[in-house]
Amino acid sequence: MAVEIQSIGHCAIAVFDLDIQERFYTDVLGFSRLEKDPDHGGVFLSLPGTSHAIDLFPAGAMGSGNPASRRSSPLIHIAFRVASYASLRAAYAALREHEIDIQATIDHMSQRSIYFRDPEGNGLELYYEHPDWVEIFARGRGDQDAPFSFDDPAPRWE
Repeated sequence: MAVEIQSIGHCAIAVFDLDIQERFYTDVLGFSRLEKDPDHGGVFLSLPGTSHAIDLFPAGAMGSGNPASRRSSPLIHIAFRVASYASLRAAYAALREHEIDIQATIDHMSQRSIYFRDPEGNGLELYYEHPDWVEIFARGRGDQDAPFSFDDPAPRWE
């Protein structure tokens, strides 16, 4: 069984100058700042009608959890969006079936994510976004990331 991906959700990139990169993506490419996360140091940029599409993080700011702090690639991860929480649960089962090492399952308040790597070590994420993600970002998500298990009940918003 293969994972049913709906679309590429976002790319997270480690950058050397967060301000210059943010200006480039907003002033030149037309992205809008959705959120600046002071706890993680990232800037989340969006296009009209989308959630975050480009996430910028200072190189090395995420510590040893940031693949860019260990490799030369600035790519932190590519995220793939799935259509529903049931699809995320099925994706988790498919990854397990293919004996993929799942690094983490994280509830980010606006979405639930599964993190893993491709065979060459590139970071990948599968996620399902909360239906009210716009309001969650507008309120400020806060730094409430927490692990979750598919053995737990589905989130209230599902």
